[in-house]
Amino acid sequence: MPDELVWFLSRSFAFLGHVDPHGLAQRLAPHLRDHRREAANAYVWEVEGAAPTAGIYVAAPDVGDDDKTLYLSQPWFEGAQEEFAALVREVGSRHVHEAVRLDLPAQSPDRVDRLAQALTPDGFDLDVIRPLSFVLSDTPPLGAPLVLEGWRPRGDTTFRELVARAEGWPLSDERWAWLKRNSGPFTPDLWFLASEAPDQAPIGYALCGPLTTGIEATFGLTAAGVIPEHRGSTVMLRRLMLTLLHELAAMSPLGRMEAELSSRDPKLIDILRSVGFHVGEASPVLRSLPE
Repeated sequence: MPDELVWFLSRSFAFLGHVDPHGLAQRLAPHLRDHRREAANAYVWEVEGAAPTAGIYVAAPDVGDDDKTLYLSQPWFEGAQEEFAALVREVGSRHVHEAVRLDLPAQSPDRVDRLAQALTPDGFDLDVIRPLSFVLSDTPPLGAPLVLEGWRPRGDTTFRELVARAEGWPLSDERWAWLKRNSGPFTPDLWFLASEAPDQAPIGYALCGPLTTGIEATFGLTAAGVIPEHRGSTVMLRRLMLTLLHELAAMSPLGRMEAELSSRDPKLIDILRSVGFHVGEASPVLRSLPE
């Protein structure tokens, strides 16, 4: 119920280790816009006759949303972690979704480990991501450009095979569909294959989406990479990213690009940093993505 929100928030802050969780929850509650709506999105796990033992806040996708990710936050549990896992499974069964994401920006390493232990058996993967951003008006000189070719319906198989080859694992229909909508509505003109010349085979790819549109558009970088033959050097991947930035700057001179990259791919993070991307603080996240 709406009047139980303070209690729910206090349990979450206590799980974080805050010294005054109830006081913080009381100070935060007046700033919530719609207590009834917030309460409807706050789920707890309880057995009849006993106090709740786990909780999670849920932001579910609407029917018309391109992004079909179920976003979770404010996790907490007391006692057995299996009950928290059961709560997440139950929440997932109630909402249509393609992926689930639980960001853990303020959790201590031991609590991150406890949450990972609870959800890993259900297919969640613990990762550490870094947000990156770039202002397109600051795009550096291009140097040796690559040739970019946009997605076309007849070329979907070529795109899919090259991405799978570059990443080193097959792409299911579900994962491919999820990639197309991961950064906003699928926009064919923002999905690129890259080659050194128009008559040569592709050597890399860059998949983007429109987070916002207009002259100050924000483009989301979903994925980028090169085929295995070029992985030993950063040169080709750097050329790919510079070519992509110039292409997007031509579309939206006052726009920006944003990305979230896994710390498992430090080479790409270092390349983006070297061309002028701002790299944010690392943050753990638990994700369940289409296989």
